[in-house]
Amino acid sequence: MTVLLRLSTITDMSRVHVSEAHRSIPLSRQVDLNLLELFETVYRTRNLTAAGSQLGLTQSAVSRALGRLREMYGDALFVRQQRGVAPTPFADALAAPVAAALDTLRSTLARASFDHAVEARTFRVAMSDVGERIFLPRLIDHVTRIAPKVVIEAVSPNEEQLQDALTSGQIDLAVGFFGSMSKQIHHRRLFSERFAYVARQGHPIVSGKLQREQLRSLLHVVGGSKAMQHASAVEKVLSSPRVKARVVLRVHSLLCVGPIVAGSDIVGLVPSNLAAVVASHMQLQIVEPPVQFPSFDVTMVWHDRFHRDPASEWLREVFVNLFEALKVRGGAGESAG
Repeated sequence: MTVLLRLSTITDMSRVHVSEAHRSIPLSRQVDLNLLELFETVYRTRNLTAAGSQLGLTQSAVSRALGRLREMYGDALFVRQQRGVAPTPFADALAAPVAAALDTLRSTLARASFDHAVEARTFRVAMSDVGERIFLPRLIDHVTRIAPKVVIEAVSPNEEQLQDALTSGQIDLAVGFFGSMSKQIHHRRLFSERFAYVARQGHPIVSGKLQREQLRSLLHVVGGSKAMQHASAVEKVLSSPRVKARVVLRVHSLLCVGPIVAGSDIVGLVPSNLAAVVASHMQLQIVEPPVQFPSFDVTMVWHDRFHRDPASEWLREVFVNLFEALKVRGGAGESAG
């Protein structure tokens, strides 16, 4: 809109030279950007040969184009001198708005950028409570060091809200486990996650490893609501005829599993990276399950509208650099203390 207004200003300056019939013609048919660029170059160089050389035009092509310019504005624009040409008063008045209009157009072709070191920006990132525990400490430590004016805001929308918020730009990025989403949503896998057992150190049955038969005698806590695929998958294995483990407690959040296990003889299954984070603080041992539980991919998702947005690209690159191929810091079978 700015460009059109400035080009309109050029047209208004030459109103005395333009007929009423011309004003009814679309601007794109009245103003040729190639001619305006020629005008700018001739005005700057004061030489038709030099202008043609810079624009890759022959002298005859420059003469023809200059003739069209003169016809368009109803003014000679440039008069020949002993050396080069000199602008008319009308050309002098035309030079600034033409240059401004062309600069505006050129700026639209330049690739936008995001300088994280100096620019201020708030990014809203959707993740679960487990995601906050795993990602945020490392993420904010990194961001505050390299991007002092960037703010991270963690949010936890439901699935329907997430889709709408990604589309509108209210959420910049979502990180976690996701089901099917619209075709406009981009995905990038960060790492594959698996479940690990956690039990308190000094547990009367669990000591670094487990046998399948022992699971029947252990009391289990399952974290996550029944609507969560993770919780349903874990409980399906535990209740299978081959395992027949006893679930005595269900909690809404996986973050509750660690404290419950640390203060009792109950055992629980949590994502391996969460186990590695909490085990050392709660004196827990991490144990490899003796039966197979489903694994899942932790993925970044974002909307196609912001796929080429420089700030969004920077944020995704930060997550990739920090968390792609994330591995458990404490291996299964270790006692963390």
